[in-house]
This record gives sequence, C-alpha cells and structure tokens, in this order.
Amino acid sequence: MSKQNEQEIIQQVAELYKKYGIKSITMDDVSRELGISKKTLYTHFTDKSALVNAVVDYLINVKVAYFKSQKKGQKNAVDELFYIFKYYLSILKEFNPSLEFDLKKYYPQIWAWVKKRKREGIIESTLDNLKRGKKEGYFRKDLNEDLISRLYLLRVESLPESDLFSQEEIFSQDLFKEMFFYHLYGVLSEKGLAYLKEHMNQLKILK
Repeated sequence: MSKQNEQEIIQQVAELYKKYGIKSITMDDVSRELGISKKTLYTHFTDKSALVNAVVDYLINVKVAYFKSQKKGQKNAVDELFYIFKYYLSILKEFNPSLEFDLKKYYPQIWAWVKKRKREGIIESTLDNLKRGKKEGYFRKDLNEDLISRLYLLRVESLPESDLFSQEEIFSQDLFKEMFFYHLYGVLSEKGLAYLKEHMNQLKILK
C-alpha cells in the first residue's frame, strides 16, 4: 500500500473518530467501514494505538496549517485577534467531548502529547499577537505579553475543570463571547479602541 493510501485511511478514520469517538471504533470496525482487509490495516498500523496516534497527529497538523495560513492574511493585530477567536469558535462548534475523553482515559501518553502541542500553540499564537499589537500601537505599550499569554492559557485550560459553569455554559457562544471581549478590552490601547469602534460591524465575532 502506498503512502497516499495510508493517508486516505487516516483521513477516513479521523471522520469516524470525530463522529463516534475513539473507544467505540475497533480495528474490525475500521476494516469493515473502509472496505479493506485487517491484514492491510495492520501492515501500516501495528495496533490501534498506532492508528490513533497517526489520526490525532493528522488532525492537529491540518488545523495548525490552516490556522497559520489564514492568520497571516490579517491586516493588523486587532483583525488577527478577531480571526483567532472566530477560528476557536468554529472548533468549539464541531467539538466532540467523547474524543477528548477517550484520549484522556485510554491513551494518556497520546493525550499528554496533544495537551503539550495545544499549550504550545496557544502560547505562541497569543504571544505573537500581543507583540504585533504593541508594535502597531493597537495594544497597550505597558502590557506584559508573556504574563498575559500564560494567564490566557490558564483560563482556557482551567475552565473545563471548573464547577462554576455547566457543560452547556462552557461550550456556549455566550461564554465564549464574554471571554473574548474580556481579553480584548484588557489589551487595547486608545488607538485600538478607536479602531474597534470604527470597525465593530465588520469584526463581529458571532453571526
């Protein structure tokens, strides 16, 4: 089997995992759903753990590549920040809690790696945006971008573990919107506030 066919398997299994979770999809299910023999499947993936690892790596790489390509096209740090949060909102809408739950419970090593990559990605994205905003004058000159980026990460990571919000609230657009503007108004300078006021209609976070 070629690498191209192997990639096709990964892509198709990714859709199965996103829809049904990881635990409920066995290697037999994959073989049957994809119409391939188990021998062919095990030729490229020694066990289910190897397949899960390949699928998770694929899903992350696709998201990162798309995110970075679109982020580059934003004309300033404020527009970029709106894009970042709209992107996170799109992920929130398609988020399947069972996928994350299965990784945590049944594949802790893979989950630890995923968490590390997510953490690094959030820090990098937030830090780059804050530095750009300061340089352009849209964000406060006195803000500490290193501390703020880590504070933001702390808020993102701790929210799902908090008992102050229901699961419905945690994954709601209303909470997402309030968190976004809480961060936004904390970093904007006078120039940034003026820009936001002038372009608010075009920069709507929620449709």
